[in-house]
Amino acid sequence: MAKSLRSKSKRAFRATKRTSTSSDYQKTEAERLQRLSKKLTGSSAEGTEQAPDQEMQIAQGAENPDDSASKPAPKVTTHGPRMSGREVWKASKRGIQLRRAPSTTVWHQRSTGKPQRRR
Repeated sequence: MAKSLRSKSKRAFRATKRTSTSSDYQKTEAERLQRLSKKLTGSSAEGTEQAPDQEMQIAQGAENPDDSASKPAPKVTTHGPRMSGREVWKASKRGIQLRRAPSTTVWHQRSTGKPQRRR
């Protein structure tokens, strides 16, 4: 049977391939770590530079609250059929009738328990 990628033996083998000095995996792992560290240090430096710009935009947005109040967002309705592909197919199969008539049967009227007949 196949082993999971989370199995201890596979994880240990991959770790030894990454740490072995003569392995190609170790070289690619080192390149990956450098690339990620460069990306992380670059994003933290950019975050400090953009902070004053963001504060200015927030301050400008606070001065004009009438713009957001003039256009209320449309209310999302959750009533009625969603008309997914499955519902459209079912409706076309049945004709125009989309709703079932309410059933008069009360389900689970008696306690279920052990079945009486053998199956």
